[in-house]
Amino acid sequence: MSIYLKNYWSLYSEFINIFNGITYKSIPIALATNFYHHIDANLRQSMEKKDFSQHLKHAGIHHQGEIQPFFEKKLNPIKNKVRNLTKDKIVINAIYGYTRLPNSIYSHVFDKKNAVVVSHSAKADHFGMPNVNIDAYKKDTKVPSTQLTEMVNGVLKKYPKHPAYGNQHFIKSLLQNIPLIIDGIEAVFNFFHAVRPKVVIIGTSEDIYSRAIALVGLMCGVPTICLQHGLLMGEEAFMPAFTTHLAVYGQYEKDWYVKRGLKADRIAIIGHPRYDELTTALAGKNRITAKRKILLTTGPGLNTVKFQSLISQLAANSGNQITLKPHPWEIAHNKIALYNELEKKYKNVKLNNKRLVNTNSLIKESDCVISSLSTVALEAMLLNKPSFVYYFLDANREYDYFNILGKYAEKDPKKLVETIELYFKSEKERAAYNQLRKNFLKRSYPTVNASNELLKLAQKVTF
Repeated sequence: MSIYLKNYWSLYSEFINIFNGITYKSIPIALATNFYHHIDANLRQSMEKKDFSQHLKHAGIHHQGEIQPFFEKKLNPIKNKVRNLTKDKIVINAIYGYTRLPNSIYSHVFDKKNAVVVSHSAKADHFGMPNVNIDAYKKDTKVPSTQLTEMVNGVLKKYPKHPAYGNQHFIKSLLQNIPLIIDGIEAVFNFFHAVRPKVVIIGTSEDIYSRAIALVGLMCGVPTICLQHGLLMGEEAFMPAFTTHLAVYGQYEKDWYVKRGLKADRIAIIGHPRYDELTTALAGKNRITAKRKILLTTGPGLNTVKFQSLISQLAANSGNQITLKPHPWEIAHNKIALYNELEKKYKNVKLNNKRLVNTNSLIKESDCVISSLSTVALEAMLLNKPSFVYYFLDANREYDYFNILGKYAEKDPKKLVETIELYFKSEKERAAYNQLRKNFLKRSYPTVNASNELLKLAQKVTF
């Protein structure tokens, strides 16, 4: 682990140990909150220093393999506290859309007689499946919210000089979150008793409702499945595992979780239904021409010097027609000034900053995809498009997901451009790349029909 991650897990475990006794319906508030959302830039910067650990007197995690076991010890007391709950429906959580399931799965894979969607919508139907509004199960929680907020604040006041518990952003963020957490737990608890799920499928455990579903599921003895909502780049967004089962892309993810202490029998390699249209698509023949349509996708945290060097070298070849596609986060937060400048500077660089554009359509129309560390590179490979990865992130950790690609995943812009040029000039190079691509997918995404695999998993864990 990097210094930052060591300090992160030590701090998180200390936070759990200190606040574990403050609960709502037996669920510790410290487990229900999304911890890393309370960390601001100043605290994060402090956590990148070795001596940060000197401030932590109650840490419970010191090594990577201790992460999940620590949380299991904290979760064990709430397991199966609610007994004799009749279990009836497969439930799909669509409250914030993190499951990212294709619309067709609702009417073609799951039986609407035995399944239901839960969301914020008041509509009775969700793409052919019955829909239940989670807001209908809310109750007034002002009294417990006030009481628990005061209790948490009382504990925080004991640590005025602590780098986290004395940090004003941390304090404000945590205290503001408590009423929302209690609201979520209350609504989910009532929903479970009314709808009686036999298994719940979620897309993350980061948001309040998804976390509450996982925790209430443990209390009620209801299996929960968390789909993988992206590459495992931000460890804080994927650990710990709160659901009883994880549905992952491939062997890389399974090994990743096991290293962090999760038992292998809780991890199922099934892929994700959102990629079924890619794995079942007929592979077209790639064009090898002097004029190339290059799709280049971006992401937050890029080293701008290296990125500009990459664009400069690619644009020097007038045959390259480059489309820049920013990450949705960059578009939403208007972090695209650099891309606007590059579009103005080079005639063969175009910026596509449309929020609702279908990235898969852009991939299909391209001759080559160049991606940062994101699922776009995986999607391009599933569509049999030559895919190259640039590793230009300024990060407080190393990412190794694409290491198996060797020179096709590069930190040096000059070397990456040379590799791309060689691919288009040499049939031997293309053959070598294609074999590497097959080997990568065999390990990283072996599933063809994830929708059916998800249904099988849901049925398996309920028996």
